Amino acid sequence: MATSSIGIGLIGCGTVGSGVVKLLLEQAELYAQRLGKRLELRRVLVREKDLHYKTEQVPPGILTTDAETFFATPDMAIVVELGGGRGPISQFVRRALAAKKNVVTANKALLAAEGPELFALARQHGVTISFEASCGGGIPCLTALEFGLMANRIDGIYSILNGTCNYILTEMSQQGKSYAAALKEAQEKGYAEADPTLDVSGKDAAAKLAVVASLAFGVQATGDQVWAEGIDKLELTDIKAAAELGYDIKLLAIAERRDSRISLRVHPSFISKDQLLAQVHGSFNALSIYGHATGHTMYYGRGAGMMPTASAVVSDILNVATGMYGVAFRELRIWPDQQPPVQLVPSDELQSRAYLRINAKDQPGVIAQVTSILGEAGISVSALMQHEMAADQFVPVALITHQCRQGSLLAALKKIEALPVINGKPAVIRIVDLPK
Repeated sequence: MATSSIGIGLIGCGTVGSGVVKLLLEQAELYAQRLGKRLELRRVLVREKDLHYKTEQVPPGILTTDAETFFATPDMAIVVELGGGRGPISQFVRRALAAKKNVVTANKALLAAEGPELFALARQHGVTISFEASCGGGIPCLTALEFGLMANRIDGIYSILNGTCNYILTEMSQQGKSYAAALKEAQEKGYAEADPTLDVSGKDAAAKLAVVASLAFGVQATGDQVWAEGIDKLELTDIKAAAELGYDIKLLAIAERRDSRISLRVHPSFISKDQLLAQVHGSFNALSIYGHATGHTMYYGRGAGMMPTASAVVSDILNVATGMYGVAFRELRIWPDQQPPVQLVPSDELQSRAYLRINAKDQPGVIAQVTSILGEAGISVSALMQHEMAADQFVPVALITHQCRQGSLLAALKKIEALPVINGKPAVIRIVDLPK
């Protein structure tokens, strides 16, 4: 039986916050049995406009819109931050740490921008920040990096970290829907926000990759340091071409070790249909992590949503309550405030094979002009695909290159775009060959 209690304060009671309340109330006896202590929700802070939003389950008398009332609540050992974003939320987290409260957060944007400062502040005041829910929803990928893969030097991470984009790409590739139609459906099903820019631009995945890579490679990395390209410019023509060539298309968040430097990037990618990552569909997320000793391990599950993300949050609460996380935070030297700034591979130096699509005038010599420009840049073509069409039209021509340097490729594409026999901007999608 539980003989004492641990007080919890919750900032934000939206989708994930209400899931946390649900778990804490409905599983109270299970958690008390596992901990030997009760977890007690003592105060919930919401904005005025959110006062009646998903707060029906909050016990009476503990809901407030006043930050001073929240922070004056006695016996809160753990503050759970689920408000999201930065600004006032950053100040709330800093205030909680300075008041010697352990912080549990799902806020990847905050950690990707201010992580080292916040971890240092926590260390200064003898408390912790735990953040499993910030990357991958209910997938325990950060726990794997922090503890399960501790014996490994991590050499590469290839991941699907945004369920909105993965859902849209699945609908485009499997159902033949346009980007606009797939996005509209994602919004109707609640997978995409009314303003989907953060997701479809790749910035959400970039913030998550910065958090993951900081742990995996022992560096300080920010979301702004991740080279990101979204899915909002993709055309159905290229999705269909991927299938013809034996590929699926995913928005991959990739971190790779290159000697003493790290490459960090998010972009649409062709990957072989035989790969496990290619078989991650719908709103699911996955991370393929390559350690020097383990080789390939993969972590798969729901990357967002009320209960999967709430599961990760409450698991962090339990690990903090046992003291286990506090010991790890004190003893291990894996946290961002203890690491050097990341030494990045510049985006121009990144290398991969590439799929190119150009709209070319259907006349003799055009392909020769294109391949000549590529050849001058040191880029060779391994395959070419063109569907037969009537003469004297601009027709789509797809080319596959051998491994090439991104800077050289982009410079060559500018020259190709300027040719009078080319209509519009060439499309380029990287082909990612995963480690064996």
